[in-house]
Order: sequence, then C-alpha cells, then structure tokens
Amino acid sequence: MKIDSRIEDKEKKKFFFLDGEFDIHQTKELRSRIMEELNDGDWSYIMDLRRVFYMDSSGLGMLVYLRKEINRRGGKLVIEGLNESVLNVFRMTRLDDFFELSDRKE
Repeated sequence: MKIDSRIEDKEKKKFFFLDGEFDIHQTKELRSRIMEELNDGDWSYIMDLRRVFYMDSSGLGMLVYLRKEINRRGGKLVIEGLNESVLNVFRMTRLDDFFELSDRKE
C-alpha cells in the first residue's frame, strides 16, 4: 500500500492518502506512519481511502486504534472517499456510526 500525506498547518489538518489493499500486511506501516505525525491538540486527521479497493478486519481494527489514539490526544479522525465495497465493510460491522465518514470530493 502506498501512503502519501499533506499537511495544512494553518487549518491544523493532516491528510493521508492510501492507495491499494488495506489488510494485515499494511497495518504496521500505517500505524507507524500515523503515530510519527500525531500532534497533541485539536488537529484533524483525514484518511482518504478513495484508492483503497480492499479492506479486511485488521485494517478496520487499525482505524479503530488510530481513532482512539487521536481522540486521546485531543484530535479527530475523518475517513473520506470510501468506495461502495469498502463502505459496506464499515456498514456490516456497524462502524459507519463509530467513525466520522465524509463523502468530500477533491
């Protein structure tokens, strides 16, 4: 999985653009990358998943962990750009209510 990022300091936003499969093989890489970039305070972390075509339960578990860690530090996690098959994974596990999901188009 490829992970690109962009920071908007004035707005206190960090964007992460994921590309590829989001499964057990990529969770360590994502965790490491995000944890390196976490700040304390009211930052927003936007996970753009529009190029993720497959997600399994380990990917969902990592997002749950990241949301809790981000919230603990005073920030918020927003997930955007879900295609229908990945969105269905969120719906089936009822995590669509747990996460802040956005349909923002770039």
